[in-house]
Amino acid sequence: MFPVALQAPEEVHVVRQRWFRRPEFHVTTFNPQDLAAATGLDAQELARIGAQLNAELTAARPLRFDDRVSAVSDDDGRRTLVAFCDVDGLEQTYERLSALAGRELPRPPTHVTLYTAQPGMEGIGLSTQRDVEAKTVALPATEAKKVLAAIGADAAA
Repeated sequence: MFPVALQAPEEVHVVRQRWFRRPEFHVTTFNPQDLAAATGLDAQELARIGAQLNAELTAARPLRFDDRVSAVSDDDGRRTLVAFCDVDGLEQTYERLSALAGRELPRPPTHVTLYTAQPGMEGIGLSTQRDVEAKTVALPATEAKKVLAAIGADAAA
């Protein structure tokens, strides 16, 4: 993962709820355990492969938020708000990871967890497209724009 610098208010009020800013922001670029579950590859081997490209996977990169903001719910009752983004150069890093693995590895759904339903709560993993489909509900466009405006991000046209 790599850190993301954002100026975000302590709280936002969207989708009829009060949400609390995460203490830090990041983009997760590689999770060997989740990737192993999604591909059937060995998690230790994936960790070894990821270590070879650690500098690329942890380097701060330019990103662009698109217009997608979702509420995320986990089985344990935790809820978060995430904004999806495009990350410069991550596709090329995944091409190199795939070459090292000997098969195509799916790129994670890049996003930043912005807010949680309770102060100080941990984020909810969204390492695969299956996670996104199972755990997220897209916010209506008007609500997504409120969240993006709060963090100073312009939604993509």
